[in-house]
Amino acid sequence: MSVKLKLLLFFLSAYVVSMLSITLFTLATVSELLLNYTYDYMEYQIKPAVEFYKNLHANPARYIDLLASDVVSREMASIVIDKEGNVKHKEPFLDGEDPQITPEDIRFFLQNRKGIFKDYAFIVKNVGDYKLVLLGKMEKIEGIQRTLVIFITLFTSFISLLIALVLMIFIRRMLRPLGYLTSISREVYRGNMNVHVEKSSSKDEFGVLQNAYRDMLIKLQKTFDWQRDFIAAMAHELKTPLTYIKGQLDLISIGVYSDETKLKEVIKKMSTQVGKMERLINHLVLLMRLESGMPLRLSPVSLNEIFVEIDEEYEFIKQTHNFRVEYLGEDVKVHANKDYLKIALGNLIENSYKYTPEGGTVKLYYANGCIVVEDSGRGIKDTQKVFERFYREAQDKEGFGLGLTIVKAIADAHHFDVHIDSRVGYGTKVSLCTKSGYIY
Repeated sequence: MSVKLKLLLFFLSAYVVSMLSITLFTLATVSELLLNYTYDYMEYQIKPAVEFYKNLHANPARYIDLLASDVVSREMASIVIDKEGNVKHKEPFLDGEDPQITPEDIRFFLQNRKGIFKDYAFIVKNVGDYKLVLLGKMEKIEGIQRTLVIFITLFTSFISLLIALVLMIFIRRMLRPLGYLTSISREVYRGNMNVHVEKSSSKDEFGVLQNAYRDMLIKLQKTFDWQRDFIAAMAHELKTPLTYIKGQLDLISIGVYSDETKLKEVIKKMSTQVGKMERLINHLVLLMRLESGMPLRLSPVSLNEIFVEIDEEYEFIKQTHNFRVEYLGEDVKVHANKDYLKIALGNLIENSYKYTPEGGTVKLYYANGCIVVEDSGRGIKDTQKVFERFYREAQDKEGFGLGLTIVKAIADAHHFDVHIDSRVGYGTKVSLCTKSGYIY
């Protein structure tokens, strides 16, 4: 059973139960009102007659039978009961209907004084030592009840059909995003990942679900694209070193390198290729760890302390370039993971060193809430695309195209902003800027 049908049945069931409860309550209320009206009518009929005969005769024994005869009509009959509980006089309805009364019925009248007896309403009035029982027909009340039941049934049926139609339209519109997502899910299940989920402007749960599904599918598409690019890039990056190592091993196995010096040189080159593959794998493992969403352990880190360590680790750059680390006069602490922050800054410095000609400048400094690596190198043409995995703008230099991707992932994990200002032929400035609450 579909969700639409379940919701429709649920709402209709709730509506029918509500209408049935209202109908029963209405019938009970109307019945009570009509019954009270009948009592009031009989009281109204008997009161002036009793007053009339009291004024004519002081003794009820002389006029009780006349009183019982005067109050009867097509709708009302009367019974006179003496003080011993026996029927003294009885007047049937004018249409000839004569209710059959037993001694048990008499006792019932005297005990209850007012109520329902078979198809009649009754009241008991005291007239001297006598009891005058008035019986009123319930036919009109029952007729009104039947008319009311028929009217409510027809009205309820009409309203039920109208509400069912409105509910079907409403539920169909309400569940439209669910049906839409179901069709998208079927496409994804068939392997079609190139589907587009429209962004919903609705603020209800279905709108939130559709937008969440849209974001999830975009991430899945990016993941599949990344996997495809990863496999292609890995195959490309590993093919050359593996081919070289395999070829050299084949040559070694057949004894081509009989000269020990030459053999050592070949082994050294093979070791270099292995190191290259190891660095690639380490970069990928690092990137996958960062993009997995696992939170980093953050703590207050001294920038001057990081600057000192980077200055020492990249001392070799000073042999060919003007490498300067500008320390802070008043130290600043950032909320960060020290190891990952050093990796990000190291990648930026290595890029500057790689793409800056000898004699050029590479600087590391802090300014206006940003850690900056600036160089006077060749510059970057596309400052947005450089963050993509395996993108390499300069093909004349070795690399995997992962350096700035890792920098961006580390910045995102720290809630830092990354800004690149670059002019081709003039240099590049990359800034890691802390946001409010991350500076101490």
